Amino acid sequence: MRPVARPLPRPGSAAPTLRSIAALAGPAIAGQLLQTGVIYADRVMLGHAGSGALAAMQLAGPLEWTLASVSAAFAVGTLSLVGRAVGAGDLEAARRHTTLAVSVALVVGAVVALVARLTIVPALPHLFPHASRAPDGALALSAHYLEVALFAAPFYCVGVAGLSAMSASGDTVTPLAIGSVVNVVHIAVNWVLIAGHLGAPALGVRGAGWSTTASYALEAALTLLVLLRPGRAVSLRPLRAARVLDAAGRRALRTLARLSAPAYLERLVYHAGYLAFVWMIARLGDDAMAANQALIAIEALSFMTVEGFATAAGALVAQQLGARRPREALRVGWSATGLAVATLSSYALLFLSLRHALPALVTPRADLQAIAASALFVVAIAQPFMAAGVVLGQAGRAAGATRAVMLVSVVCGFGVRLATTWCTTVALHLGVVGIWIGSTSDWTARTLVLAALWYSGRLVPAEPPSHAAS
Repeated sequence: MRPVARPLPRPGSAAPTLRSIAALAGPAIAGQLLQTGVIYADRVMLGHAGSGALAAMQLAGPLEWTLASVSAAFAVGTLSLVGRAVGAGDLEAARRHTTLAVSVALVVGAVVALVARLTIVPALPHLFPHASRAPDGALALSAHYLEVALFAAPFYCVGVAGLSAMSASGDTVTPLAIGSVVNVVHIAVNWVLIAGHLGAPALGVRGAGWSTTASYALEAALTLLVLLRPGRAVSLRPLRAARVLDAAGRRALRTLARLSAPAYLERLVYHAGYLAFVWMIARLGDDAMAANQALIAIEALSFMTVEGFATAAGALVAQQLGARRPREALRVGWSATGLAVATLSSYALLFLSLRHALPALVTPRADLQAIAASALFVVAIAQPFMAAGVVLGQAGRAAGATRAVMLVSVVCGFGVRLATTWCTTVALHLGVVGIWIGSTSDWTARTLVLAALWYSGRLVPAEPPSHAAS
């Protein structure tokens, strides 16, 4: 895996073009699409193992995503700090930030795994009182999955820290190579453990949990192996406290905490609202949850694509600010957003044209396919708004405006989404369609506010702080 770093031009040279943005985003998108394939494979394998297993992922999946998202919030600061250091040509600082990020990741992941295992699994019946409590129902099966998958947290956090640092340096090829290996292994282990092939026991959702943990452990190991290689734009300094926590290290740690704290708060509040959103879905019953999981597997194609654009936008904006080019940072944000909107608009057309065929690939039940197909029209409408909201949000975080983005995320994700979903599902009884109207209202509001802030320049400082200050 030979790293391909693409640091931005120094002041006075040509700024990034659409082609260079696409070149950086391309491997990131490919890596995210590989992850989409894994999510899709998970849902297909579990869907054919029974609707109870698929419904269980409607409970376990959001909880797992919430814990992963919140615990890895430090990656927001990592992307900004490493990107600015590379843009300023200070590779020693880039290595320091990378080492700090990996160290923090290991501690945070271990704490999250322990606390979540002791609290989340016992609390499932109280969190989702409307879910089926049968031995083969969503509640019991989600507990079986989480009992194993939660132990992946330290590995996940280490992988996120290392891969974020690589992407911030302009290297999106190495994360793609690592992701390719990990995803192939994940699908293979899933195939063996979920249905019990090659003489292995058929573990169902518990097998999916073991596969998740093993895959993230492999990702962390490969990431560390790459970062330990000398001569990279980002790599690990010697892991000695005297080096990591020297005067420069302590300043870097304080800066990482300052940039990441709003991201932690944002994700805590947003995901609290999202779990309330999942609670509303659970009220609709196991069949609705299973149909909604089919929709999530379909939408994962577009969501993971826009995450690739967001990774590129964040890295490039941070590097431009490190090179003290705020005008170019603004232009890069708009360019990446435009590319993402155009791409996801094409996905919207795909969802509409194949709205009856796509759900059939996830679940064999005709009634669940019909429920999912009825909501795909709303899913399609959401695509361009989701594209703009995700990319502009990540670009703003990379610019250091983590507090402003946090406020937008909290108000739209917690307020707009929940209020709309409650009206559409409880008052209007629109079922799964109402669920997706709620999420679409969130993305629409978020995009309008973030676009206004980005246009006004409030998310990008006119005079970015010198690199030494950070």
